[in-house]
Amino acid sequence: MSNYPLTDETSIDVLIFWLESTDGNISFSEQDAVKRVLSNMNYTLETYHKTLNQIAAMSTSHVEELFEEALVYVRSNFSDSNKKLTYSLLETIAHCEKKISKLQQEKLIKLKKEIGL
Repeated sequence: MSNYPLTDETSIDVLIFWLESTDGNISFSEQDAVKRVLSNMNYTLETYHKTLNQIAAMSTSHVEELFEEALVYVRSNFSDSNKKLTYSLLETIAHCEKKISKLQQEKLIKLKKEIGL
């Protein structure tokens, strides 16, 4: 267990990081897309940045556990409409650089399956 407390907001933050860090860095266009997505959800960048700081302090194995826990959290705690909204928002972030990488596409497929869409 990662021991990081997940909420609706922090679980989405974790999944955003999971998707946008696929290529090893987070581009300016991805950062802008994240700002728009979180703003549309009435979530704050403060919580997002706090979550990223927590993730940065974790070992790779703990980060992987946290990603899996976030998937379980969304699957267990989100309504069908909120799952669809979360998927759509993550897909928007993936598309912000015009082309989705093969790894991002695989992650989106995994996300869709894991949260029950």
